[in-house]
Amino acid sequence: MEQFTSTVKSQVIPLSSVDMLTGMLNIPYVTFYQNSNPVGDFMPSKQLKAAFYLALQAFPILAGHLRQTGNGRYTMVVDRDNLNMPEYLESTSDVHYNDIKSAGFDRSAWPSGVATVGTIMAPNANGIIRTVNTHIVRLKDNSGLILFLSIIHCVVDGFAYFAFLNHWAAACKAVRDGSVEVPRPLVEFTFDRSLIEQNLPTERKQLDTTTSSVFTQPSLFSKWLAWVSPETRGSVLRFRLSLRSSETHVFHIADSMLETLRSSVREFVPEGMRVSDNDVLVALLSKTFAQAERSAKEKGGNAVTQVLGSIGITSLACDIRTRIGIADKNYIGCPQIIPFVSNSLDDLLTPTTAQSLARIASNVRNLVNGLDAPYVGAFIDAVESVPSSSVHIAVNPRKYPAVLFTSNHTRFWVFEADFGDGHQEWMSPIHERSGSVMFMPCPPHTKGVNISMCVEGPVFKEVLANEFWMRTASQIS
Repeated sequence: MEQFTSTVKSQVIPLSSVDMLTGMLNIPYVTFYQNSNPVGDFMPSKQLKAAFYLALQAFPILAGHLRQTGNGRYTMVVDRDNLNMPEYLESTSDVHYNDIKSAGFDRSAWPSGVATVGTIMAPNANGIIRTVNTHIVRLKDNSGLILFLSIIHCVVDGFAYFAFLNHWAAACKAVRDGSVEVPRPLVEFTFDRSLIEQNLPTERKQLDTTTSSVFTQPSLFSKWLAWVSPETRGSVLRFRLSLRSSETHVFHIADSMLETLRSSVREFVPEGMRVSDNDVLVALLSKTFAQAERSAKEKGGNAVTQVLGSIGITSLACDIRTRIGIADKNYIGCPQIIPFVSNSLDDLLTPTTAQSLARIASNVRNLVNGLDAPYVGAFIDAVESVPSSSVHIAVNPRKYPAVLFTSNHTRFWVFEADFGDGHQEWMSPIHERSGSVMFMPCPPHTKGVNISMCVEGPVFKEVLANEFWMRTASQIS
């Protein structure tokens, strides 16, 4: 730890408007490592912890305190005399790795207390928001290890999260090999938030109506929420989330099934239109969720509590590094915009076929094709024009009769963290906001995509009753 603290330089990093769009959330993952040879020192505690603090040297922002600026924004204050040191815990469990694996890594099989924080960025019992929370759980009979790592989302996106995790793993291997110095990151990172503004074009594009309405229409509640401290905001949002009962399940769609689905959808899209896997998945999940929520409501569930208008909306979390030309800068932050694609309720609620999927997938593709640098500039202008815009995503989307939040993690370095005893066998994201899905890469030995969905109980029953979905996906947990 001292080796890290001695390298820290005090600095203040104002968070950007796009950082603030996720200023209410954590990125928490639970990672599972199997010990195939129970004899011996598996991912030894001393070296694992030492490597953690060595890895932090390349990410000093992770020891900063969030501070409210008075204009609806935060800054990260890194004060070497008052560091916000990560929470680092280690415990043991009487649960065997094989029991977790045989349950498909379902949460019901995990030891209690693995995840020390949840989706919402909120203060701990001492009233402090830790930028990083880590919990190492050693399983029965040295059968394996669970690694929980959470980083607040306004400081990192998925790219940056896995950059840190994999650098920690590389540092651990070096320490175990007897190296006196931690290996330098494969790339040099930059945390300079001005990089985004410096690379925006002067040209602007008209922002689509739905996205504009989500981020630029304040309410009294959103105005208040934007101006309170991050600790108060987190406490309020965590309480609101606790009022909704949700559960998380994982499904798998095989490569062959996804290719068949995409080929059938291509037959009904406009000639020459490119259709990606993501387009098809967003379309499929948008329809599946909308239909399940409607069925649950008709059967007396509480899936939809507010109904305004006749459209459903789906969010797309889009990395802007490539779009504004900074992909080579290895920028660490949360450089993403969150546009919403809108679809008529009729298109969402009609039975799922290749033709009905094509209408939704075409809308997704048309939106994605327009997400160029001028669009990014217009989006940032819009959210900067309204001080409370950063919290609107927690309030405004629920006004629509059907809403889905999507995030695609298939391009990240998810299964590359080898601490010296092999790569992880499984990773589970923690997301507790009902009506959200994450597209995850499969472990290396499996081809396809995993879908982690957070959904309310009555809605999930209707998902399982959706014939098209169940023909396409197989349930893992």
